[in-house]
Amino acid sequence: MPEDVQVTFLPSEAVARVPAGTTLLQASAAAGLVAPAPCGGRGTCGACGVAVVEGVLDAPDEAELQGLRRAPEGVRLACRARVSGPVTVRLLGAYPGARATARASVSSGGAVLAAVDLGTTTVSAAIVDSASGEELARAARANRQMTWGSDVLTRVSAALAGQETELQVAAEYSVLDALEAACSVAGVGVRSIERLVLAGNTVMSSLLLGLDVRGLSAYPFEPPFRDCREIPASSPIRRMLAEEAETVVLAPIAGFVGGDTLAAIVAAGMLDAREPALIIDLGTNAEVALACESGTWVASAAAGPAFEGAGIACGGPAIEGGVTGVRRADHELTLETIGDTEPLWVTGSGLVSAINVLREAGHLSAEGLLTTDGPLARWMTTDSEGVLGLVLLEDPGPSCLRIDQRDVRAFQLAKAAVRVAVDDVLAAAGVPGRRVERVFLAGAFGSAMDPAVLVRLGVLPEGLGARARAIGDAALQGAVAVAVEPDLEGRVMERVRSASHVDLAADPRFNDWLMEALTLDPSR
Repeated sequence: MPEDVQVTFLPSEAVARVPAGTTLLQASAAAGLVAPAPCGGRGTCGACGVAVVEGVLDAPDEAELQGLRRAPEGVRLACRARVSGPVTVRLLGAYPGARATARASVSSGGAVLAAVDLGTTTVSAAIVDSASGEELARAARANRQMTWGSDVLTRVSAALAGQETELQVAAEYSVLDALEAACSVAGVGVRSIERLVLAGNTVMSSLLLGLDVRGLSAYPFEPPFRDCREIPASSPIRRMLAEEAETVVLAPIAGFVGGDTLAAIVAAGMLDAREPALIIDLGTNAEVALACESGTWVASAAAGPAFEGAGIACGGPAIEGGVTGVRRADHELTLETIGDTEPLWVTGSGLVSAINVLREAGHLSAEGLLTTDGPLARWMTTDSEGVLGLVLLEDPGPSCLRIDQRDVRAFQLAKAAVRVAVDDVLAAAGVPGRRVERVFLAGAFGSAMDPAVLVRLGVLPEGLGARARAIGDAALQGAVAVAVEPDLEGRVMERVRSASHVDLAADPRFNDWLMEALTLDPSR
């Protein structure tokens, strides 16, 4: 039997030993790295690029050659390139480890509560003192499932193709990654957790629980569970917690409106809302919920991964090194990054900020067409395929920092889906926008955005911007609340059972509304 091949990944210097013929994407997972593959490893998106530093790989196949048609010399696709001998590569799109923050010190003899937001791109965890209810620390890690695609439908497809066990394991260890990082900062062990509440979108929670997601692959998109569940005893998560620990996976409300939306409703104080309140989670699968005295209405919109920095040419997650803002002063551009570090990629908020700059400077029409005419002409370039785009750094070096016409289209599709969902929920509830008292923007993207910009680009209806405020990781905050107050679980389930699901896909006018909402205009 031939010996395994050593693969070294820079800059982390992580090492994997794998059989010859293994793809670099598979090797990166074996090395404990998360290399994004938005297209699910088909070689069509070109986002999993690696630079070969030393050694050789098998010759590229036809699919890889197609994916590399815009790539610089020396770059290969991790999802297609196979190892044949010892090789050292630099992952151009791998996500770094945890970001973590400490809040306080534990005062309950080491016993703690925990909450997790199992997101499509990022998994975040919070540790809470069980005696005082005070948050001790939180941390976030990349979702290991990124290797199977950047959106939930790609992962559903992977599960139906026989990879459901691998996806479950990836979800389990993503949760453990985040819990271990948060516990480390809090100065406690995972074994100290005596109650864990997890909120996730329907697909993420179902895959974690090992449930059949076939019902989510086609209309009418039925969730595989409708009540809160315990994490299975066989799960490595369960085995790592305190022996008698309680675990709760929050139930989805309907279809793709998951337990993360339910938790966000809790965090926003909307369980007992009397005056209309609206919460919008701007993510890969955008969820909208309206609560008022007469009831709750929810909808989900397949916005795609652009809001989370995926599925765009130079995109990445909202962690250190990500560009979150683009500012213009006359003919010059400056960038804002997380951690004030060297810019490595563009986050979802960075994409929107760049598009806003292009609109204000006259380089982008309301229909979404880029032009070189305007004050930023010297920053506008075309690639080898003749696609126009905005370069964000005068000397980009090895970093890929460019927003092009394709990225604008990805944003238009995302914002149109969200706008239609907001308008349809308001219409179904019979609540005019002017009557909505409170608007909450949830998630990392919503927290990083100026509501006025979202109105200017037509993501939100005019009039809602002045009443909108960001509430951060609302899913995590809501899960924390349920962890601290177990009695909330019953009230939460009452909200689930009484909610009205606004089924966008069933409305024959949806496509027409979507086309109308593509315009980057505040009046729509």
